[in-house]
Amino acid sequence: MNSIWNKNIQLFEKRFSSLCSLIKKDVDYFSSRAGKPEEKSLYPFWTLSEARTGSITAEENGLKLHSAYNPQKESEGIVSRQKEKLDSAEAVVFMGFALGYTPLECAARYPDKQIIIIEPDVTHFLAALLFIDFSALFACQKLILALSCPPDQVIALLNQNSIEKTVLISVQAHESHAKKYFTTLKELIDRNRAKEQINQATLRKFEKLWRTNCRKNAHYLNELEGVNTLKDKFSGIPFLLLGAGPSLEEILPMLKDLKERTKIICVDTALKACLRHNVEPDFIILTDPQYWAYRHIAGLSSPSSTLITEIAAYPAVFRFNCRKIYLCDSQVPMANEYGSVPKGNLGAGGSVASAALNFCIFCGAKEIYTSGLDLAFPAKQTHIKGSTFEENVHRTSLKNSTAETKSLPLLFNGNAVQAEDYNGNPVLTDKKMKMFAWWFESRLAELPEIKAFTLSPKGLKIPGITPCPMEKILNLPKLC
Repeated sequence: MNSIWNKNIQLFEKRFSSLCSLIKKDVDYFSSRAGKPEEKSLYPFWTLSEARTGSITAEENGLKLHSAYNPQKESEGIVSRQKEKLDSAEAVVFMGFALGYTPLECAARYPDKQIIIIEPDVTHFLAALLFIDFSALFACQKLILALSCPPDQVIALLNQNSIEKTVLISVQAHESHAKKYFTTLKELIDRNRAKEQINQATLRKFEKLWRTNCRKNAHYLNELEGVNTLKDKFSGIPFLLLGAGPSLEEILPMLKDLKERTKIICVDTALKACLRHNVEPDFIILTDPQYWAYRHIAGLSSPSSTLITEIAAYPAVFRFNCRKIYLCDSQVPMANEYGSVPKGNLGAGGSVASAALNFCIFCGAKEIYTSGLDLAFPAKQTHIKGSTFEENVHRTSLKNSTAETKSLPLLFNGNAVQAEDYNGNPVLTDKKMKMFAWWFESRLAELPEIKAFTLSPKGLKIPGITPCPMEKILNLPKLC
């Protein structure tokens, strides 16, 4: 009989009954062999030995999981080195479990912290329960076990807290059994941390402006309908999402035909291009509170279009000539100070295009086509011809400061990197746009029932979006 296993597994079943049910076969298998001669067959991945202090230690893949002298002292040191961060942290995340010494030490010091243990292999976690008493760990009320969870689900879990207020404890040896998994997970965490840092910096820079906008627009919370009234209203209808990338130019001549077959969702920066071809999109998305976002629609008119915006938008946005204006929930923190009327959450993906994709999904779209969603500089172009950005560049160009010169910083600064388009050809992009691409990839991965296509294969390749020939969308039946 293995008394440690019996004690641990009883605590585990009591504390995490649903999780235990999901891995019942593994638990039963371990219980049938724990304390018996065949117990060693449960952990073929470890070579166990006794540390000089008498505690158990192990090796895996040629790496020592813990100290060969004093594993407990080593774990105390790992936690102590993070003391300054841990004291103010909301959560602590362990990448891999090994024999569990470090999470156990953290639980003893910070029993009220949220402790998240990420272990992609259930058998590694269960094997540790054979040797060490984890009563103190299972007693933590905020303990979370992420066993065999895909990386995107782990990210969703971690996003419940601020990434900036989460301490990540990573030991190479504890991750050696699942290197690819932990490499992918760390990359996703780094992207989330970078996004959060950008959001916080933006908030600090524009807080005064956003607060002013919210105060001036607060009355619209009671006067305008929310997008929640459009929930699933267009289920079964194909949507066409238009960004303002250079490749949008290629489909503009067919835009009238496309409008007969799809609902067109246009970001604010692409509106001028649509109107230039005498096409008024069905919906226009403007969720950026900056004055320059308003400038993209200033002086324009689209009487048959519906505008989707939020109360933090520049006040002149609400004077735009359109059929109707709907509000979505604001992503600006101070907006809640002026009312909490729910309007419909379109999420925060860092760009107006991400809000546009969420709007398509919100409306019930299962088939989404995109164009101009380049997230790159195809043919070294930054924006579609005739966009507000391009016109401003030409308007302010001088003999010694040409339009081409003004565009160079966008192409060669900002951490520009080479990537691939949908045809496997090299395309220039930057880290910020790659982060946006990752958001689209992650969002679509959450919703496998949604099929996404691009009519612009020259943009940055986004996994989850498939190139689509123009003939396919033009053969769709016309909408009634």
